Amino acid sequence: MSKRKILTTVVIPALLISGLIVILVNNQREFSGELVLSETRLDFGTVPEWEGQVTQTVLAQNIGNRPIHINRIQTGCSYAEIEGPNVIPSNTEGTFKVLLDPQILPDDTTPATAIFFTDSPKTPQVYLTIVASVKRFATLSAEVCDFGEILPETPYERRIKLCVNAPLNQQEIRLLPSEYPMLTWDIAPDLRSECFIITIQLRVPKSNREVNSEGHPYNVGPPISALLTVAFPNERTLTLPIVARIVGPVTVKPENLSYGAVNGGTIPSLKFTLSAKIEFTVLSIQASNYLEIVDISNTVKPKTDSSRYERWFKVSWDISKSPSLLREEIRMTTSVTSLPIRIPVYGYIRADQPTNPSSPQTE
Repeated sequence: MSKRKILTTVVIPALLISGLIVILVNNQREFSGELVLSETRLDFGTVPEWEGQVTQTVLAQNIGNRPIHINRIQTGCSYAEIEGPNVIPSNTEGTFKVLLDPQILPDDTTPATAIFFTDSPKTPQVYLTIVASVKRFATLSAEVCDFGEILPETPYERRIKLCVNAPLNQQEIRLLPSEYPMLTWDIAPDLRSECFIITIQLRVPKSNREVNSEGHPYNVGPPISALLTVAFPNERTLTLPIVARIVGPVTVKPENLSYGAVNGGTIPSLKFTLSAKIEFTVLSIQASNYLEIVDISNTVKPKTDSSRYERWFKVSWDISKSPSLLREEIRMTTSVTSLPIRIPVYGYIRADQPTNPSSPQTE
């Protein structure tokens, strides 16, 4: 094919088509809609939760030559909705309502970005930033009232501050009873602020059952879990979980000792701690002859918590005297309770290592 024929049949038509496409695109952009918002940031400020839904408006103007279709609006959050026209004619305005639900508004003030998706090639996406913070009807100074470790027949008390942002009389606040009779509470005005102080008292009676199903005394008791409900006259409520853990007069940590799999020819060791809120002494220690228990309290640096008395012990396992499978128990009695503290001990000597066979035999 000659160069002249290539030029007339291929190159020139391609150039004409390309030029036509450019003209059509430019005409489409020139004769199209263009969406412009009156403001790109909508700040609701601090919204009182108890006043319900709040609304603000934003104007959207089509400054183009053709109508704009709003295909969809993505709010970017769950607490806001945007309502408005689906079509905005050229050179006209449309009003969009931004509805905010403060009850599901998060506590932080992280802004949300709403996106308007249109059929305009000039403004296919238009962005609107929504900013708001919430003022709760009432707040508690703690999410959980944790009494920590408690002893039976010992009174404990915690105080939680309740702040009500809406005008409210103390007599209109009710503390719903708990299913635990060992809990009592009261509410009174806080003299240092306009809030209230909820005083929660806990006293666990001594249980008649001091041993578990296996006949072992409880080193650590079961957890206590309750729920305090603060009820207001407008049917609003706040809930406060209450937790505690019953312990014996002397607790042990860890509650059991596990050496895992060990090699022969070694003497592995583990440590544990006895702890109490009153001063105590260890009266007796019972264990197998291949478990050596040494009081190392004098060599351990005391902790900063001066409200507890602690003693530290080191347990060494003499493998040369032990069977390959270790399942033993350490029993300790103290001056504060007649029941022994029992600490399970576990371990295993690897099969390819020397263990303790029967006593040496002679021919």
